[in-house]
This record gives sequence, C-alpha cells and structure tokens, in this order.
Amino acid sequence: MTLLKMSSNIYEEPTCSPTVSYSEGVQKDGAERAESVERVVDIYESADISTRDYLLTRDGVCLSGARSPKRPPPAVQRNPFKAASLILALLCVLLVAAVTVLSKLYELNMTYKTSYEELSNSYRNSFCQFETTSTGFWRRFRCSCYYRSTEMRNWSESRADCVNRGADLVIINSQEEHDFLCDLNERGASWIGLQSVTTNDYRKEWEWKWVDRSTPIQLFWQKDTNVEPVEGSKVYINQGGKMSPTNNGSRGWICEKPVNTD
Repeated sequence: MTLLKMSSNIYEEPTCSPTVSYSEGVQKDGAERAESVERVVDIYESADISTRDYLLTRDGVCLSGARSPKRPPPAVQRNPFKAASLILALLCVLLVAAVTVLSKLYELNMTYKTSYEELSNSYRNSFCQFETTSTGFWRRFRCSCYYRSTEMRNWSESRADCVNRGADLVIINSQEEHDFLCDLNERGASWIGLQSVTTNDYRKEWEWKWVDRSTPIQLFWQKDTNVEPVEGSKVYINQGGKMSPTNNGSRGWICEKPVNTD
C-alpha cells in the first residue's frame, strides 16, 4: 500500500527543494518484514506557467534557478529633447518672420523719409521762403506764396508791384485762407484783389469781381458798411480781416502767386 503525501494545494508556489515521501511495504512469504523504502522522486510542478518553472533534483536542489516572472514592457517614454527641438524651431520661424516685417517697415519708413526730405528741400528752395526784405516779406500757405508789403501805395500801384513780382493781388477763396491772411495782415489795412467791374456800360451796372475776373464765393464785409459796388470801388481788409470798399487812399497790399517748384 502506498501513502502519498503531497501539498494540500497544488497551486501554491513551490519552494526551491520540494520532496515527497512514501512508504511501500512488501511481504515475502508472509515472513518477511515490511520494508520501508523512502524514495525521492523528481517532481516537476508548475504552479503558474505564466510566472515560474522549477526543476528539481533528487537531492531537492534547484538545478535551474527560478525564472523571473514576465514583466510587461516598460511604458513608452516621451523624449523631452524632441519637444524642445520643436519649440526651438517654431521660435526660429517666428523670429525670421519678425525680422522680415521689421525690414519691410524700415524700407517703407526710409522711402517716406526720402520723399519728405525732397519735399522739404523743394520748399526751402522755392521762392516763398520765410524771407524778409526792407519792403515786405513772403509767407507760404498750402500751394500759394503770399507777399505782405511794408510800404504804402494806392490800389493800382499795389497791383503793379505784385505783377512785377510774378504775382497779383490776393484772391480769397476759403475761410482757411481768410484766417491765414488775418495773421499775415497784423500790421494794418492792405489792398486785396477785389474791385467793382461794370457789367453793362450803357446802364452803368457794377458788380464785385476778383482780379482774375471770377465772381466771389464768400466775402467778409465789415459790419455796417455799404457794400454796393460803384464805379472805381476797390476793397481792402483791416487787421481783423474784415473787408471795406473805398475809392482812394494809400495802404499796404498782399500779393499771391503759386508755389515755385522749379
């Protein structure tokens, strides 16, 4: 009869030197005594094939060491240098774009600067610089040059002087020009290019005309002044820029001519 002693749980993790003992009794002729033979058998037991294998000897010594359990492959790690390289490349692209934009803006600024300098030089070289003479001075407003005399003459003589200067008595076409002339005429009354002109010699009808024969659009008459045009009427402006007609007298004058761009 054989008695087999084994572990109560075959799924328990075996030790490194498991042994199993059993006894076998043999009777010979009913006279021989039972002989117990203890044998050690090699047992190959796999408690968990997915984790460990054991190989035992008769002496219970591991012939082959326990095989380490299979471990899952390590998680894929992100390379921080790759992310840094991408960020650096993006910064380089932005830097190149910024340099390009700034270069274009610089070129545009230089173009405008050159145009402004050329215009300034043209202005400085034009005839109506801020020059002053013993008889008058020139000033510029927009596209015209204005000469304000410091002498006193009648209307006809004043116009003749303007013609000699390549100009004519001033024609006022806007409120802005009128405001400019108020500042220019701060020294006293001055003749302007407005006079009475006949429209019908037979009936002796008169109207106001500028020296270029154009009809006035806006006039700035002095309050309580008779502005009815009559033969020989000429117009001057006072220090406040108000207009008044008269037939005689000597005053200063204001000439006007286009800006000299030569």
